[in-house]
Amino acid sequence: MKFVMPFNGSRGDVTPGLALGVELADRGHDVVFGAPPNLMEFARAKTAESERVSVVSFGPDTQRLLESELIRVRIKSRNPRTRMAALAELANHGWDRMTTELERMAQGCDAIVTGSLGQEMAFNMAESAGNAFVALHYCPLRRNGVVPVTPGVALPGYVNRSMWALAESMRWKSMKARENAQRVSLGLAPTRNSLPVRSERYGGVEIQAYESALFPGLAEQWGPQRPFVGFLGLSSVRVDADPALERWLQAGSAPVYFGFGSMPVPDPTALLRMIENVTGRLGVRALVCAGWSDLAGADPAAAQSNSNIMIVESVDHASILPRCLAAVHHGGAGTTAATARAGVPTLVCWFSADQPFWGAALRRIGAGTSTKFSALTESVLQQGISDITTDRARQAARRLADTVAPTATAVSAAADITE
Repeated sequence: MKFVMPFNGSRGDVTPGLALGVELADRGHDVVFGAPPNLMEFARAKTAESERVSVVSFGPDTQRLLESELIRVRIKSRNPRTRMAALAELANHGWDRMTTELERMAQGCDAIVTGSLGQEMAFNMAESAGNAFVALHYCPLRRNGVVPVTPGVALPGYVNRSMWALAESMRWKSMKARENAQRVSLGLAPTRNSLPVRSERYGGVEIQAYESALFPGLAEQWGPQRPFVGFLGLSSVRVDADPALERWLQAGSAPVYFGFGSMPVPDPTALLRMIENVTGRLGVRALVCAGWSDLAGADPAAAQSNSNIMIVESVDHASILPRCLAAVHHGGAGTTAATARAGVPTLVCWFSADQPFWGAALRRIGAGTSTKFSALTESVLQQGISDITTDRARQAARRLADTVAPTATAVSAAADITE
């Protein structure tokens, strides 16, 4: 079979799709994988050994988008109108380019498999060609009575369902003009129904690519069209070991890991100073992963003068996190999965999107705590690290690790469903 896999977003959005694509290729299928231009090199490196995977450019440069004024300012505005307008602009960002690219990619395919972003255009394309439709969800996105729309706020089940219904309605209103224009161009009739309704009627499958244990009761509310498989990842591909990092790890106690992935840190110098001051007072070492932020170049003199701080561009989470005392990160689904598998208690300093869901989930089971990144101060960071380095937090994180499906098992289950 030929699977077309258009994936948009950050590295954390693309990686689960790559893991599934490689598995499908290993099973003898042909895969056309669409990745943002800024992640093309990453995607090709991770699929280099899979001759049946073809990586093509899909959509806009997502690193530029995350660093734009739309994401940094307007989408976080306290003015509801400004924020809603920004969300609508984000939903439609690059739409025309992606629909054109997807039409080329999808020729002669049997199924379209996509991520959490851009599902609407992928579904319309699948429906027009009579293809199967599969979406990977990295957190709860559909109405239910278990997970509150506002993370951490306990509400009755009927209120949760009503809030999710409202969120789905608002999403549909922001997308319907673009969607119906695409549908007409594909020879489909315009629709008045949101994607969740259409996908369910069509027989589309929304694979929940995360652990159901983090959201108790959710799996029971959703049927076979929303199956849980666990966190997806590229278990067979590792980053080459950094000799300097290895020497540093062996030279002292287990460090606290700091990493904010694709989230641009507004003031890297101030963040490094905060990390240095707090870890110094607590008497712990700090391993700082720069990600897409210029942390490595923020204050090199200060970092070099402090042997208790190590700054690296990237790390292999699977091999490094089990050697850490705790983790402080942005709460992306991929990084949350890595800390959960490693049994490391976590302080989530979230920015937006699904990140507060993960912070609330870890806090609920006692394996972590959570704060908004913009509210991060030295006192907040110090208290957070103190909270997650207790025996109780470590035990809860270890219990969570015991429930997490192995990477290979989760990927295999997702491929079984997709086939």
